[in-house]
Amino acid sequence: MAILVIAEHDNRTLKGATLNTLGAAALLGGEVHLLVAGLACGAVAAQAAAIPGVSKVLVADAAVYEHQLAENLSRLVAALGKTYSHLLAPAGSAGKNLMPRVAALLDVAQLSDIVGVVSPNTFRRPIYAGNAIVTVQSLDPVVVATVRASAFDPLPAEGGSATIGSLGTVYNAFEPAPVADFMI
Repeated sequence: MAILVIAEHDNRTLKGATLNTLGAAALLGGEVHLLVAGLACGAVAAQAAAIPGVSKVLVADAAVYEHQLAENLSRLVAALGKTYSHLLAPAGSAGKNLMPRVAALLDVAQLSDIVGVVSPNTFRRPIYAGNAIVTVQSLDPVVVATVRASAFDPLPAEGGSATIGSLGTVYNAFEPAPVADFMI
């Protein structure tokens, strides 16, 4: 199965931590897809498509994704995540807010701040405020993890030619729930 990396960006420019996260994804050995969710983020999608090692860029361009709020984005990533073996995001504030929600929606454990890839389901991560490194194994059908960017070499920003696909589904966590026509 393929690996999905969630891009960190400001709707204009792809952030460097995404390239490091893609470096971690490359170590897993599989097809890598990159999700770009935002508003008017076509320039980011074009930058993402140029990264070698990325085979497909998925674009969710809608107003609800403009600020990449975890409440909206988590539902999108969880819906997509069922078809991937790994879901990875940079371990910045956005990724640390998003990925636990995604893991909960998929009913799997989340691995935080991975700093090494041992095998597709075995990772190294710091514990005790970084004073020790532990090797952990995930037995879940989908691995949901945040990646410490400084621990992995970034992929180059140019030289690739990924396809760009648009996602039409929009999840807005702030829409009111439908009201029943009758009460029991």
